[in-house]
Amino acid sequence: MAPFKATVVEGVGPDAAVVTDPDTGAKQSQVSRRCDLLPPLAMLQVAAVLHDGASKYGDWNWVHIPTRDHLNHALIHIFAFLAGDASDDHIGNAACRMMMALERQLIYQQSE
Repeated sequence: MAPFKATVVEGVGPDAAVVTDPDTGAKQSQVSRRCDLLPPLAMLQVAAVLHDGASKYGDWNWVHIPTRDHLNHALIHIFAFLAGDASDDHIGNAACRMMMALERQLIYQQSE
């Protein structure tokens, strides 16, 4: 279980607006996000980076790292990739660190 405080995601849950399909009449909750547009291979690669990180540092360790540190590590991976270093999955690591930074920023609504 993630060590986060309880969060309500707007537009998801019992209070979500109901929409009716004009062709079938079927009803369902209105969506405000397009998860089906997420790039699947990239998401799986980030999940692989998270798997390796959890094995090395422990599950959810990243939550305790300040946002600015995640951003710095993302930039290091980006610059290493741009410099031609092929010794690591730099883009996957950078993407993962950016997601960690974004998650922390969304949770705390501030940069650190």
